[in-house]
Parts: sequence; structure tokens; C-alpha cells
Amino acid sequence: MIFPFPRILSLIGAMLLLLAGCGERRPVSAPTAAALRGTFPLEITDDGGRRVSLPSVPQRIVCLSPAHTENLYALGAGDLVVAEDNYSDYPPDARSKAKLNCWPRVPLEQVVGLKPDLVIVLTQEGEELRRMEAAGLRVVQLFPKTYEQTLDRILLLGRITGREARAKEIVADMRSRAEAVKQKVAGAPPVSVVYELDATDPSRPFVAGGGAIYHEVIQLAGGENLFAEQKKPTIQVSAEQIIARNPEVLLLGDTASPVLPQSPELVRKRTGWSRIRAVRTGRIYGVLSDRITRPGPRLAEGLEDVAQRLHPDRFPQK
Repeated sequence: MIFPFPRILSLIGAMLLLLAGCGERRPVSAPTAAALRGTFPLEITDDGGRRVSLPSVPQRIVCLSPAHTENLYALGAGDLVVAEDNYSDYPPDARSKAKLNCWPRVPLEQVVGLKPDLVIVLTQEGEELRRMEAAGLRVVQLFPKTYEQTLDRILLLGRITGREARAKEIVADMRSRAEAVKQKVAGAPPVSVVYELDATDPSRPFVAGGGAIYHEVIQLAGGENLFAEQKKPTIQVSAEQIIARNPEVLLLGDTASPVLPQSPELVRKRTGWSRIRAVRTGRIYGVLSDRITRPGPRLAEGLEDVAQRLHPDRFPQK
């Protein structure tokens, strides 16, 4: 996991951290033998810089990332998944699979016992990867940090699972939707934003820094992340810092938190926050965090949602 804070994990799970939300779900047929001819064996370089050889399409996948669980189901490869981390909650079909508690460490014995021919992870550190490999597991780490990298990793997952045609469809849709957003916000003055991820302690909330995919989503949507100079994905700041930076928009990613969920009403009641422009003008918006923090197809929805919040004049209501 990228965030070593239990309370953040309770809110956003394996944050980085998805197709079924990108429109109507439709059946995706399994690849034919002819479609796979010449594709395997496949050798790839993952985001940990490791060379991984795949002799054939994996038939038993353990997925330790909510984002990649969504990606696998979007590709029509959900039937290959035998177990997932306990934050994999989308699409609904994924909820019936065996769940693994990967905090604070991957339950190695459980994973080995599932006899997977591939384990897919997002942010596990090198030590965790070495532990899994030493236990005889084949592990691929895919950790996209930008929108474009997300598209590349979906294509790679398509190759790994023999679903390249479907992967290309997903990527084409995501790319066209992002381009449409960029065209709509082109030339608009950037809107200053603070994206709150966890305000379990409202006097010291965790907010988006400049080191994660949701920072780029804010930029693509025509926003200016006011804590972008902090290169960590998430940082804890004081209320005074936020008040001093005076954002035009506050995005709340913790409205569905199981611990002290926030709301625009609660934000307005925070001491001193009435001085912030976003509070004075009512521009405090709850957003579905999973669509902004998970690198998968629903990222296109998250981008559209943020852009509409920041530039409502460019997205007239139908």
C-alpha cells in the first residue's frame, strides 16, 4: 500500500490506486486459441523494472489492487481471478471472490495456498515483492502514475490476459473522453483546488500532494492543486495552511469514509474556514474517491466529474 496510515486506508483502501462505470456493461468473450497464437510465451518489464516471463494466459490470478481488479473485470477476465485484496469492491461481481487482508503485509501463506500462476500488485515495496518471489510466486507490479500510463497498463493487462481487443476499446474510450475534457477547459483560467482525502482530524486533514494520479486529474480538469509542490501522493497539513492558500474549490474525497465522514456542512462549521473562498461561495463538492484515485477505466468518469465541478460554465447541464 502506498499510504502507511491506517485511517487513510480505512477511507480509500488501496487507493491507487475499472470499466463497469464507463457505460453499459456488456459480455466480453474469452480469447480464442487463434487469437493467442504467437502471443505467448510473453516476457514483460513491470513497473518495478523486473523482467517477468509468462508461458501462457494465467488461469489463476490473485489481484492485490482494487484498481487492477476493476481492470481485469473490465477486460472480461474476471473469471481468471481467484482472490483479491479486501478493498476490491468494484464491480459488484468482484465482491464474492475470496478476500485477502494485505495490511500491514501480504498474507503470504494464504496467497501461496491459492496456487496462483500470477499475482498482480500495484504499490507493494521491493521487500514484499522479494518475499512473494522467494515463495515461488510469479508477480507483476503495475503502478501507473499518470492518465497516459494508466492507458498503457490497461493495454498490457490486455496482452497478459489475452484480451487485447477489449483493452484497445477501453483505452480508445478513455482517451477520447479525456481529450473532450481538455478541449472544453482549454483557455479557461485554472481554478485553485484543495482535494481532501481524510479529515478524521479536521484540524490536520490529509490532502492531495503532487505525486499521484489524482493530482494529474485535477490538472487535466483545468485545476491548480494548491499543494502540488509536495511531491508525496498524500500529505497532512494544518487547517491554517489551507485557510492561507484560500482555494476556490474544495473537493471532499472522504464523504463516504467509515470513520467520521465529512460533508460540505461539516466543512462550513470548521473554525476559521468561513474565510476560504470555496466556503464563502459554496464550492465544496463531495466526489467519489475511487473514480479519481484508482488507475482504471472509471478514471475517465472521475476526470469528467472534477472538470464539471471546476468549470460548470464549460459543461452546460442537459
